[in-house]
Amino acid sequence: MPDSSRGSTDKVAEPPAQPPPDSPERVAMRAKIKKFVLTVVVIAALGGALFGYDTGVISGVLVYLTPDFALSQTQVGVITSSLLIGAAIGSITGGWMADRWGRRMTLLFAGALFLLGALAQALAPDATVMIITRLLLGVAVGTASLVVPMYVSEISPPTYRGRLVSMNSLMIASGQLLAYIVNALLAPTGNWRLMLAMAAIPAAALVIGMYFMPDSPRWYLKQGRTAEAKQVLEQSYYPENVEPTIAEIKQSEAADAAVKDSLSDQLRKPKVRALFYTGVGLALIQQFVGVNTVIYYAPSTLARAGMGDNAAITSSIGIGIGAVIGVMLGMSLVDKIGRRPPMFLGLAIMIVALTGMGLMERLTQSTATGYVLVTLMVVYVCAFQLGVGVPTWLLISEIFPAPIRATAMSICTFLIWMGNFTVSLVFPPLGELWGASTMFFLFAVVSAFSLVFCYRRVPETMGESLDDITSKAES
Repeated sequence: MPDSSRGSTDKVAEPPAQPPPDSPERVAMRAKIKKFVLTVVVIAALGGALFGYDTGVISGVLVYLTPDFALSQTQVGVITSSLLIGAAIGSITGGWMADRWGRRMTLLFAGALFLLGALAQALAPDATVMIITRLLLGVAVGTASLVVPMYVSEISPPTYRGRLVSMNSLMIASGQLLAYIVNALLAPTGNWRLMLAMAAIPAAALVIGMYFMPDSPRWYLKQGRTAEAKQVLEQSYYPENVEPTIAEIKQSEAADAAVKDSLSDQLRKPKVRALFYTGVGLALIQQFVGVNTVIYYAPSTLARAGMGDNAAITSSIGIGIGAVIGVMLGMSLVDKIGRRPPMFLGLAIMIVALTGMGLMERLTQSTATGYVLVTLMVVYVCAFQLGVGVPTWLLISEIFPAPIRATAMSICTFLIWMGNFTVSLVFPPLGELWGASTMFFLFAVVSAFSLVFCYRRVPETMGESLDDITSKAES
């Protein structure tokens, strides 16, 4: 067997002859590959759906939980943001677990935490227990938010990687939409415990589904399990691409092992440092443009704008639909026109929508004002998913060199959750002090600066393999 440490001197067997692209054999092969990859991606992305459900459901829960537990606005912020502290912890430990245990086992662990946390928070007798259980649930959310994009990006062929990694964003948005629908259906009963407990169903599906899934070929090869890596690649790549892909990954891993650089050593390289700062910037942008103030507090904001509680909760379904549409638009574009153009378009629309939301908040409260406000929220969330949500999760799974990919992704995901925590914690008291309109204007300004940052710093990665991106960064 050739020594993988010899890098480019390895001899790769001649690929088998390729049948014509439109031949029955090739068409059947293509369909089989798509079916396998899509099955793996959908099951893994249930972690994203749970991420979306558990972050979205709290918006309806708070309407009933606040009077039941006699919560202050500060306590509302703490209960909402406790999940995010857990998510920050999960995002840091998730990278270590994924490298040590594998992507599959880490997602099984996250699924078990999702299941336990969903049931525990639904049974919480008071605010203290609710905070603790949501902290536990947050560890699962943070772990899934890091590992799902990593797993999907490593198992997907480069041609489809953008759309398949973005499937996680679609599942996040779909999970939030599902949460809004469940909230609306249960709103007449006020049964917030059942709203929370419903997350146990997709959590069980994640655990059962991941039990039957393989790990990523890259992780198998890192463990020296070449036969298993080849078995996975034979199901997700055309035959002529299997051996070259194994050789490419082995060469990349051998080079990484030879480097043995720490993060600080890698950051001495100007191109790597620039990409790291870009990833950090994208992580901060995702939260400080204010999206989660809409996701978490939309019903409360709409109720204050003149809607009744039930109408406000039901109107949130439109926000969920807007998010799903935005993700689907992003998924359809990132592998056709690239990562950058959707970012510019989405951020520009967000600036306009946030400015409009700020102006509407300053008008006299009425049902009409509430409906205009929710329309602007729908446009804003749709634009966010198109311009920030889809590209950010995709880019932070792509742009970092292999030697620091897990560490850098952990840092960026940690920053995403800490930013989420900060915004979610301060929005209720600051919104009460300054008014929601001032906060929306502030987020519009942040979005404008974000547009400039993305234009100047975000690279285009469409159609490139992870190893090609690494080579460019380290050259």
